[in-house]
Amino acid sequence: MTNQIIYTKLSILQIVIVFLLFLFIYFILYSKFLSFLLLSVSALIIGIVSYFKMGFRGEPIYPSDAAFLKDISFFIEIVDFKAIVIIIIGIVLLITISLLYFKFRTKKNLSKFTKGFRVIGLIIVSLMLLYVYQFNSPNNKVKAAFNEYVNWISYSQEKNYTRNGFVSGLLYNLKSPALERPKDYSQERIEEIVIKYSKEAKAINNNRNGIIDDINIIFIMNETFSDAQRLDGFTINGGDPLENYREFSQDHMHGQVLSQAYGGGTANIEFEALTGISLEPLSGNISIPYIHLSDKLNLLTTITDYAKASNHYLTAIHPHNSTMYKRIDNYKTFGFDQMRFKNDMKYTDVIDRSPYISDEASYKEVMDVMNNTDKKDFIHLVTMQNHMRYSGKYDNVEFKVKGVPETAEAENYLKGIQYSDIALKEYLEELDSYDEKVMIVFWGDHLPSFYGNKLVELNGYQKMHETPLMFYTNFIDDKKDIGTVSPIYFINYVLEIADAKVSPFIAMLERMKQVLPAFEKNFYLERETGVKNSRDELKHSTQLLLEEYDLILYDITTGKNYSKDLRFY
Repeated sequence: MTNQIIYTKLSILQIVIVFLLFLFIYFILYSKFLSFLLLSVSALIIGIVSYFKMGFRGEPIYPSDAAFLKDISFFIEIVDFKAIVIIIIGIVLLITISLLYFKFRTKKNLSKFTKGFRVIGLIIVSLMLLYVYQFNSPNNKVKAAFNEYVNWISYSQEKNYTRNGFVSGLLYNLKSPALERPKDYSQERIEEIVIKYSKEAKAINNNRNGIIDDINIIFIMNETFSDAQRLDGFTINGGDPLENYREFSQDHMHGQVLSQAYGGGTANIEFEALTGISLEPLSGNISIPYIHLSDKLNLLTTITDYAKASNHYLTAIHPHNSTMYKRIDNYKTFGFDQMRFKNDMKYTDVIDRSPYISDEASYKEVMDVMNNTDKKDFIHLVTMQNHMRYSGKYDNVEFKVKGVPETAEAENYLKGIQYSDIALKEYLEELDSYDEKVMIVFWGDHLPSFYGNKLVELNGYQKMHETPLMFYTNFIDDKKDIGTVSPIYFINYVLEIADAKVSPFIAMLERMKQVLPAFEKNFYLERETGVKNSRDELKHSTQLLLEEYDLILYDITTGKNYSKDLRFY
């Protein structure tokens, strides 16, 4: 099927959706002229707002933006004065024309058949639109029809709207059910879980006397930071690109992160690390929580909640543009006090011909925040230096590799990782003598994607999804290898190192961590029995823990949120 045919059929699908909206208005007003006018003016207003939102925030309009209709400051923020005047004039004209139309329209006595036709038509179209509104529900036929002709772009909604059309983009960003309703979901069942883990939290807290209030906490999710020397069938000549990391990590708590994806999925790993919520129980339709659960993020407990409660100043730093994964909206929801993207940063140096801001510059940006805030800091840094593609970035590459189809990609990648290794060493040495307490959670988000199918199959799922993890502090010695863990447990380790108290929810994660330190869909690393490929293969007690976890996640994302009222978080 040629691209022209694909886009034609996709356009027809979008026109059908718009026509349903026209019919909905028509069956209410019973006027083709007014229905067309109302739909046109609405489209004009949405287009103007979307245009200015793209210019101001680099993002298109989302369905969730409708919540801001009650907040006029939202429109003032993203739309300039001239556009506001145009919108007001348009609304006034619409109202005026409508009043004149109804005043001078020849009144007709509608027959019972016509009235019945309108009512039945309105009901049918309303039901059809309601089904369209459930676009992201499992097995939705409308989405299945769109899937035939659309190439969804989850990481950038600007590209998603541009490539697939405005209507397609809006539909893709409609809300989506996070989990199916567990069979035993009820207020009583949630109360049982809250009581159980409140007792466990109390038992943990009886032996803890520390706080995080006096600690600067820094999350560093380093783009594609991985240990290539762990892979079978891959040969490196020219030195060890992670020489410094190996030395530093042995002096601190360290291990491996089980990354949710291979070759990508940065936002999902970030989501798990910040929220303590695994993608494993979520509906298969939730491919990108930052997109499909964006209207639910305010309900979730996060590491930023703990930082806020401890009077930290919250900063998010991402040395790239702000359009990726709705990060502006999501970071605001997470409570960050400030965000620094590429155009906001003071330090923007790159290495040689790389298009991406270096790790060294990113760490300088972190230090700038730390040195210019009065409070203790919580800083979340997502680096970009080692983002694909890799070939041609660096002038002098001494690494030579064997075992992959794209050797130039691999060799340049290793050089970039070496630069990251050196920058990390210099940054940690600076923190060693810093006059405030600092704790860093440093990890790689995923492996690069150039290894090829043969090497991926040779090494298996676990190795191809494991990246380095280190918990650095400049105030305590805690040399320990914690093995492979999921990002959802980072908050547990932060509180453990600080000897700080936990909530019942963190106590639940702690119980899970003891028996199931790492898991994702179709991969479960059970501490006692090893790797399993489904929940059914796990010990019965582990399955029960996951079922409790499901109940809590359903409660906060889809259910009645009983657990929040019961102070579970």
